[in-house]
This record gives sequence, C-alpha cells and structure tokens, in this order.
Amino acid sequence: MKFFDEIRDSILWDFRLEEEFKNRRIGYAFVIDVCDKNPVLAIYMIKKHLSKTQPLLDQPPREMMIKAVEEQGGNINHDRLFDINAEIRNWLEENIFNQKS
Repeated sequence: MKFFDEIRDSILWDFRLEEEFKNRRIGYAFVIDVCDKNPVLAIYMIKKHLSKTQPLLDQPPREMMIKAVEEQGGNINHDRLFDINAEIRNWLEENIFNQKS
C-alpha cells in the first residue's frame, strides 16, 4: 500500500499554520515550504511535540504555489511556511490521491 493511501484518513485538510499551537491535532497536512526563493509543496507531519516537513516528489506548477503564497500576503523572497489553498488541494486530490498503485 502506498504511503498516501495509508495516511488518507489522517490528513488534516482544514489545517492552518496560525492555529497549530492553539488546537494541536496529530496527523498530516500539506504546506508550501519556501526556502531560497523556491516554493516546494511538502507534507507536514504533526506529532505531539514535533512538526516537520518533507517535500513531495511530485510538485504542482510553481506558478500555482506562488499564487497561494501571494494570496496570504507573502512572497517567495522570505523563507517560511505557508498554508495551501483550494487549488493546491484539488491538485493533490487529482495527482496524488487518485493515482493508482
């Protein structure tokens, strides 16, 4: 079974970074990790006392991620994490979760 099939029920689609420590939930989310002006879609693993990102092998178009960052008032000139938007969620559902093993 693929990793994404195994974690499907643990995806926190409504996760927002600004709420992470107010109402900590264990599971997986997706974020845009900007480092050195490069936006990368990453899985965000949330444990009881730890959170970490792991870039996905398959990536949506760069323009899609830049748009999501800009919608949040950010830009790719500053390293930080950003929430995904509905367009990236749709991309994930079509390209990652609907793939056949």
